[in-house]
Amino acid sequence: MNNLRFVKDEETDIVERKKRLRAYMKNRRAENENRDLKEELLTKNALSLVETLFAERMGKGEQLRCFCYRSYSSEAGTDMLVEKLQEKGVEVLCPRVEGKEMVAVELCEDCALSKWGIREPVGKAYTGDIDLIVLPLLAVDRQGNRLGYGGGYYDKFLQKHPKAVTVAYCYDFQIVQSVPVESTDKSVQYIVTDKRIEKTKEKKKV
Repeated sequence: MNNLRFVKDEETDIVERKKRLRAYMKNRRAENENRDLKEELLTKNALSLVETLFAERMGKGEQLRCFCYRSYSSEAGTDMLVEKLQEKGVEVLCPRVEGKEMVAVELCEDCALSKWGIREPVGKAYTGDIDLIVLPLLAVDRQGNRLGYGGGYYDKFLQKHPKAVTVAYCYDFQIVQSVPVESTDKSVQYIVTDKRIEKTKEKKKV
């Protein structure tokens, strides 16, 4: 019984730490300035990473598929990134929530607003391979642990696409020393901010 209480207390502590970090980072992100300039820098760094990781395939003219969130509210902006990826011939897929799952849909001119006010593409869900996944977040650490919004949509999505390169896309101040981690949380391989491109110390999958 003592062990059971210990586990429960530890899980409660992680949930509370996540809650506090989310609240802090939402406020910090809302106060963020120079967003247009930072979006330009973020886009430049992200494109540099894409060109480095997929140089051989792009040189051969192979089709790349990138799953990228549509930025909302104070999130790091992705509109410029999406535009530049498309200019380079990358097929851009964006998220749409269906029930308790998130699906990938090819980006087109038509979109609808979700119940949270997020732009979602209309059309048929894509079920094939994805090369790169660009994720939103509130905080990330250098081990690749990402703090999202608590819905678990991206963790489930990442589980379905284990071969995709995963990128935390955020402002530099969103990198923290440590993110509380639960067993269902999926880590990321790279961090791209307005100041850096960094490979994480992601734990090796067993």
